[in-house]
Amino acid sequence: MGIIIELQREALDESVSIESLMRKAYLVAKKLNLKEFEEWLKQEQNGYDEKVPKYRYIVGEVRAWNPYHGWIPVVVSAEIADLISKMPIPTSISAIQDLYTSCKGATISSSVGGKIADWLNENSDNLPTKFNFFSSKSELYRILSTVRNKILDWALLLEENGIRDEQNALIEIRNLAVSP
Repeated sequence: MGIIIELQREALDESVSIESLMRKAYLVAKKLNLKEFEEWLKQEQNGYDEKVPKYRYIVGEVRAWNPYHGWIPVVVSAEIADLISKMPIPTSISAIQDLYTSCKGATISSSVGGKIADWLNENSDNLPTKFNFFSSKSELYRILSTVRNKILDWALLLEENGIRDEQNALIEIRNLAVSP
């Protein structure tokens, strides 16, 4: 069985870790000299420094800490709510997997700091407080699933183009380079 078929099988198998799947996909991309896919895999493995893809934004809600009532929703205009209801997750895929696995409840949360917290405190009638972003744990699973699906789609595309294993792939690439 060729490595491409093996990659497809592993992409379908939830028991295969996402890190292992990505390493195998990286190996294939590197050997086939597919720079764009190789770069995407590197960013997924190491985290994004710059532009985070849309599928890596999670949807949730910012809440403020109220010492008498606990976490309460932040009431802002619809325009501001749209901006603060999405948070990019630029960290490595292994960090996302670890958070997903270690989270015992259905909800994840992260502190909101910096300019957003300052703006929320400045534009509130209440005393300054801390803010957290709350989201469903399923948002993390959606990111993991999207990455797994992208690898599967890529492996299927390689097979559709006659690439099933490393030797076959090198022959196909040479033929494509020679073809007009």
